[in-house]
Amino acid sequence: MRAAWLGVAIVVATLVALGLQAHVVSRAGFLMGDFRAFYCAARVAAHGADPYHTEPLHTCEAALSKRFFAANPGVTVPAPLPGYAIAALVPLAQLPFGVAAALWAILLCAAWALGVVTLARFAAVPWEITFSAFALALGALSLPFGEVVPIAVGFTCCAAYFAWKARWPAAVICTAVAMVEPHIGLPVALALAIWAPATRLPLVLAAGVLGGLSLLALGRAANLEYFTAVLPAHALSEATRDTQYSLTAVLAAFGIPAAGAVRAGGFWYLVMLVLGIIAGGRLAKRTKNGAFIVCVPPAFAVFGGAFIHITQIAVALPAAVLLLSYVRPQWKALAVVALLLLAVPWGWVVSPALIISPLFPVCYLAWRYWNANVPAVLFAGIIAAALIFGLQELYTIAGLHLTAHVAAPVIDPRLPEASWSAYARHMSNAGVAAWATRIPTWAALLGLVALLGGEAGP
Repeated sequence: MRAAWLGVAIVVATLVALGLQAHVVSRAGFLMGDFRAFYCAARVAAHGADPYHTEPLHTCEAALSKRFFAANPGVTVPAPLPGYAIAALVPLAQLPFGVAAALWAILLCAAWALGVVTLARFAAVPWEITFSAFALALGALSLPFGEVVPIAVGFTCCAAYFAWKARWPAAVICTAVAMVEPHIGLPVALALAIWAPATRLPLVLAAGVLGGLSLLALGRAANLEYFTAVLPAHALSEATRDTQYSLTAVLAAFGIPAAGAVRAGGFWYLVMLVLGIIAGGRLAKRTKNGAFIVCVPPAFAVFGGAFIHITQIAVALPAAVLLLSYVRPQWKALAVVALLLLAVPWGWVVSPALIISPLFPVCYLAWRYWNANVPAVLFAGIIAAALIFGLQELYTIAGLHLTAHVAAPVIDPRLPEASWSAYARHMSNAGVAAWATRIPTWAALLGLVALLGGEAGP
């Protein structure tokens, strides 16, 4: 009976956090704002225009949101999705926006639930643990914006489940869906190709299907533009944004020219991708659990890179939960701390949604993994509360900046990233608080990557 009530309490706490975060986003006029951009991109593509250009994308977006665009009239929200993702959204774009947004929200919730259920299975933990891990960092954070991240993370977990079962064709299908976020899905696809030979032909077929959809939806020129212009421009546009956790953002803050910072971030992403693939394969062999092949490479890939948004950090959570089922006893405490830090999106510390963080998920996860050790659980909760209070107070101190003067990046004005770059620079704090909120997450990623590498062996 107690377990049932505890599960209900966890769900209620999550819904409260989700509601509070949705209220904050709604006040800014950005409720389902990212989906609005995706919806308009699909409508534009359906009419034969280029969804990666400012017009007619801006006209569509402005017609759907009076509040946001009244406050930001010159801004166009980019839709940097690959062609096959835009093609998949074309049917939704034929519906009225309100109906499409409701269906999209249902799809995101289903993907979130898929991640919770499958991760609990292949990590051999209760669903309350996986639900708690995803509650804030994935659900409450991404759903109000209408992000695609829950789909990428949910189907990554689904691919890991089928890899655990050695059902490779199904794992490939889930990986293809996770490719909605290419820099999350690509490490999974490459790892499967290297460590699971049975996936190679299905992966080639899946790549052919995705490529065919992209060509049918956008044509050759727009697809080429996506890789050569849109992706670099999008990384440039967010190089100074507070919600960026990429190496590119760090280098840009120290005055490195934006273009050089993006190239360095891209190179680092490739290095971490290779290391993640090696570690994932070694862990799968050592533990006899093929889910490591899928979960570990994305966790490495989001540590650095050219474009790592706060919402995408959630893709490291499956590796953190899975590791705790196999980590050596002497390293378990460090692994728990990494999970606790990753489960809270500290970058949104000013949101009232995070007021539940010290109790849930921090105290709950600490209680489950530290065998109801009351002093340890209380200590974890107190530290989490102190972090939230301290970081919130930092935002009240003006004039404490840690960012060098960075020239605005040069972006093709035909791309919406040009106006988005100016908006991102204007909305960014660039002060001590904005950097301090990223330190717990960076520390957790560093600890997780080190533990995964250590458990994988030399």
